[in-house]
Amino acid sequence: MRYYELVFVLKPTLTEEEISSKVESVQSLITSNGGEIYNFEKWGRKELAYPIQNFNSGYYFIINFKTENYELPSKLEYNLRLDEDVIRFLAFKTKPPKNETAKEESSAEKVESAE
Repeated sequence: MRYYELVFVLKPTLTEEEISSKVESVQSLITSNGGEIYNFEKWGRKELAYPIQNFNSGYYFIINFKTENYELPSKLEYNLRLDEDVIRFLAFKTKPPKNETAKEESSAEKVESAE
């Protein structure tokens, strides 16, 4: 299982309905390609460190997900790159969260004790 974090910034000119539809499309892309979202954070509208595409602010979102599909990050990058409403994004591989590693260790112990 591979763990990833996706951070993306949407244009500040979008309406609430457009923002929610963009976020839902990213989430559905992850889940339809074998990913499982275990954390989602909406940071809201924040100022950018420097202007991007003549925007000084944007709506920030973070999605943590896990998958066994090694092609999913490249599909995400492709779709986010084509979307004109996404002004920046970054997807990177992370370590499993501590609660996930504890679950994996306990399931491994159960298998060993059953033998």
